Amino acid sequence: MSNEDVDILKRALQREKAARKQAENILEDKSLELYQITQELKETNEKLEYLVGKKESELQGVFDNLVDAYVLMDISGNVLEMNHAANQLFGYDISMDTLNVMTLIYKEDYQYAMNSFQELITKGSFSNYQARVYTKNNGVRTVHINASIIKDKNKKPIGAQGIVRDITEELLQKQIFEEQKKQLSVIVENSSLGIALTQGGKIIQTNKAFQNLLGYSEKELVKKEVKDISLKDEYVASEDNMKRVNDGEIDSFTVNKRYLKKDGNTLWAKTNVGAVRNHNGSVKYQVALIEDITEQLEFEKQREKLVTDLEKTNQELKDYAHIVSHDLKSPLRSIYALVNWIKEDYSTVFDKSGLDHLSMIEKTLEKMEVLINDILSYSSVSNKDNLKSKDIDLNRLINEIKSIVLIPEHIVVSSKKQLPIIYGDEIRIQQLFQNLIGNAVIYMDKEKGEIEIDHKDKKTHHLFSIKDNGIGIKKEYHEKIFKMFESVGDNENSSGIGLAIVKKIVDLYEGKIWLESTPDIGTTFYFTLKK
Repeated sequence: MSNEDVDILKRALQREKAARKQAENILEDKSLELYQITQELKETNEKLEYLVGKKESELQGVFDNLVDAYVLMDISGNVLEMNHAANQLFGYDISMDTLNVMTLIYKEDYQYAMNSFQELITKGSFSNYQARVYTKNNGVRTVHINASIIKDKNKKPIGAQGIVRDITEELLQKQIFEEQKKQLSVIVENSSLGIALTQGGKIIQTNKAFQNLLGYSEKELVKKEVKDISLKDEYVASEDNMKRVNDGEIDSFTVNKRYLKKDGNTLWAKTNVGAVRNHNGSVKYQVALIEDITEQLEFEKQREKLVTDLEKTNQELKDYAHIVSHDLKSPLRSIYALVNWIKEDYSTVFDKSGLDHLSMIEKTLEKMEVLINDILSYSSVSNKDNLKSKDIDLNRLINEIKSIVLIPEHIVVSSKKQLPIIYGDEIRIQQLFQNLIGNAVIYMDKEKGEIEIDHKDKKTHHLFSIKDNGIGIKKEYHEKIFKMFESVGDNENSSGIGLAIVKKIVDLYEGKIWLESTPDIGTTFYFTLKK
């Protein structure tokens, strides 16, 4: 072999080695690339498995925590899976019991259930299915079901799934609501008050009473607005209240207004308007209750006139009483003076009988003056507007009365306890106690007379009592003695007006007066005065 052939072979061998080396390098690169791809695929598969597991866990959580019952069954109705809510509703645990939905169907709803199942197979789903079902522990329940068909890859139905909601209580509440609604409608329709439902000033609905008040039919009223049956000025005045309702400041208001009747006349009505609001607080409707007060206002007008006339008459009587008392006192004083002059100038001429007669005239004149003074006192006891009220220490006042009223030595006037300080007109309060104490003194028949004053606090009123051990008062006189010129017996020192004055003063202080008495034992007068 020549050297040239050897060189050729060497070069060929070198090229073969170089090619083999290059092939090995390429194979190593491809192996590394394949390994990296394999690793990436492995990591991707692991991620997919994790995500699938996570999604399955999430779906299982959603499935288990559905508020409504979830049921999965095969095409024959055998239940394959139920969530917790379904277990609670139907009372079955399918891990321990076999269950077919056919056993749950209420017998009277069987045909309806079969028709609905056929619709499910045909259309692939149904909604708003409502029927009764038997449950293991909860009796018969009414349920609402939305269901859909599950198909295999060849689109052949292999099962069904549904969301089941128990609506038993909801239907019961709806039934109760409807019954209450009917009852309310009956009440509204038969109410003596007119009732109108309005929206934005437009009349929506009225009851019979409102229709009768205005003389319109229901169809005529729903074509009108509130302003159509209101006087313009009064409607404008009410708009301010309506604005306050719409702004949420108030929920209701009451107003007296006139309504225009179909015949052109008007009627006065007390109208109470209340707002019915949406969930966001805006006004959805206004409900108005209308009460006819036309006659009531005419009573009130007459009463105001009577009060005015009565006040005028009372004032005239007071003026008359003052005039009469003044006119009577003047001649009485003149007669009294003349009698004294006669006694002084002709005392030696008159015998004892004559002088006794003159003394009787003097006593009669004194009694008449007391009577006139009592009448004047009675007429001057008017209303609270004329009272000059201040704090009055009753302990001091009683001591002053003791010095004014002539109390014989055998009679003791005392207080059972410390008397309170009250707020009132001192002249009137003095008249009150002085007349009651004086009355007890006048009718005292015991050798040892006792008059005792007591007090109790009754929150809104003072309760006083004046007890004596005098002659007592028979039951038939207990009411009469508080009237003018009514008295027990014929005591010359009694005018018959004192207790009438007492009653009038007690009435003035929004109190009551009564007595308990036993003839020959004594009497207790009780009276209250508002604080």
